Amino acid sequence: MLMARRFYQHIVLVLLVCLAVPLLLGAEFWANKAYQQWSEKETVRMLEESPWATTLSLGGVQAGITNGDAPTNHGYRGEMETNPTISYNLQFRSAGPIREAQVRSSQLSSHYDAMSAEQKAAFDANSSKFLAAKFPDRVVVSVTFKTNVLDYESSLRTYWERQNRATLNPTVFLDAGKERLSLTDYSFKVDTFVFTFPRPKQVSPDQKIAVEFIHPRIDVIGQQRILQEFSLKKMLVNGEPAF
Repeated sequence: MLMARRFYQHIVLVLLVCLAVPLLLGAEFWANKAYQQWSEKETVRMLEESPWATTLSLGGVQAGITNGDAPTNHGYRGEMETNPTISYNLQFRSAGPIREAQVRSSQLSSHYDAMSAEQKAAFDANSSKFLAAKFPDRVVVSVTFKTNVLDYESSLRTYWERQNRATLNPTVFLDAGKERLSLTDYSFKVDTFVFTFPRPKQVSPDQKIAVEFIHPRIDVIGQQRILQEFSLKKMLVNGEPAF
């Protein structure tokens, strides 16, 4: 009887291990590694394509860029693009994982491992303050634009720099379940604009959260409504949606 019980316990233990290994192997790096251990590739992925960030691309075919004969054709010349594109990178800056990725990115670019003990202490102190920030009443979303056409970059910068909360309020929203939340603040710097929304009152992991804004017409890339959804179920940290 004793041997049978031990044999049974051994079988149960083996089964539990077998079940746990696939789960561990299938877990994303942010679930089983401290952010200080993230590689550069993992850090970039967190900031560009993760449950808390994504990058979308808008494109259009440039018509007639080969029209005209040299040297009188002053089209796009060195900047000619048969498929000009504009990309927007969205990040939930109020989410812990994104803020950890920002710190890790700074560590990597600053060669943290090569710092002196004093330099590391100063870096860690600043990082701790940054990561300790709480967002109990607001959600902060940053949007960074890039393009492969220099003229487009200038046009985008001009457009987004001229915007403010009043001009954007009719078209910019954070959609969470039945709530459609309007802007409480807007800022712009260089190539990044930042939306601030009130935090939703109630959210369920089964819901999606979406950022909504209007991309302006930039030459052949027409005006269009951006509605980017994120799965709250994938944004869980310690069992709660983190955004």
